[in-house]
Amino acid sequence: MTSTSALHAGLQHALPELARTFRDPWWIIGSAAMKLAGVPGIEPRDIDVLCSRSDALRLREAWSDEVDRLFLPADEARFRSTFARFTHLPMPLEVMGALEVMTAAGWQQLRVHDDLQIDIAGYAVRIPTLADQRRILMAFGRDKDLAKAARISLSPEHPHVA
Repeated sequence: MTSTSALHAGLQHALPELARTFRDPWWIIGSAAMKLAGVPGIEPRDIDVLCSRSDALRLREAWSDEVDRLFLPADEARFRSTFARFTHLPMPLEVMGALEVMTAAGWQQLRVHDDLQIDIAGYAVRIPTLADQRRILMAFGRDKDLAKAARISLSPEHPHVA
């Protein structure tokens, strides 16, 4: 299965549960959001979901049998959140509730400033605009994130679902 087909299959499996479980605004971020926005050359390995702490806890409870309890997120000194990874989907999904990033000014909660909605299997899915995706990746500051930020063209956005 290609990463594009795994991404869409993973979303089709996950979206009904996310719609039932989440109460607060949430977004797909990271490589999956870049792929959904049509950034070329991006091959996501997981679906990163940014949400509230309470929604992350609700999803962890709803999928309690599916939590990857052995997985430890990287860069715990740089990121903290109410985190869970689920691998029962065609593409793993990582939920990050109330994600905070360590900056020169200390811990800062990550916020999406500008977003857009795309339709996936009849569900309205929010992703940051390309400009906001670039800002978020720059804030993450790791080499891999800076390389991804450099791939984002800020030409007019025309997100699509393949």
